[in-house]
Amino acid sequence: MLGLPLAYAGCSTRQEPVPQSGPRFVTMRTKFDYSEHESYAKAGDNGIRGQAFIRQERDSLATCAGNRVLLLPATSYFREMFWHMIIAGSEPNPPKTPHPSLKGMIRRTECDAKGNFSFAEIPDGTWFVLTQVNAKQDRVLITEMTLANGETAQVLLTDKHIVRR
Repeated sequence: MLGLPLAYAGCSTRQEPVPQSGPRFVTMRTKFDYSEHESYAKAGDNGIRGQAFIRQERDSLATCAGNRVLLLPATSYFREMFWHMIIAGSEPNPPKTPHPSLKGMIRRTECDAKGNFSFAEIPDGTWFVLTQVNAKQDRVLITEMTLANGETAQVLLTDKHIVRR
């Protein structure tokens, strides 16, 4: 960040490279602990049915139609990751040696034309549900929920779930 002000101050006649826009990469403080995540990598008896939309001008609705919905374990590792990505505007460096079952812990589905989505075979635990809504300004919606005892939970992601920086 300081490179550009010094270049503009006339300290050098050579051209400074223009920094790329986008998130800066940071090292996460929370290490990935497999024992905290192990139960999330297995199939379970729970499910989620949901819908995501926000109200726009003149009470029209914008939904998540065609967008991916992510279901991630609400562990200390993912909490810090979200803090970096959503609040701080940075991106965590990927783990040097990702755990093979990490992919199985992150579940994905897609919203249908009406903004509906569902997940099945989810194990007990606390989860983040995250999606994006197509509006004049794309909005990210996120909520946290706990599943247990073979339930199928209903979730409605709306204006109150918009992530703000």
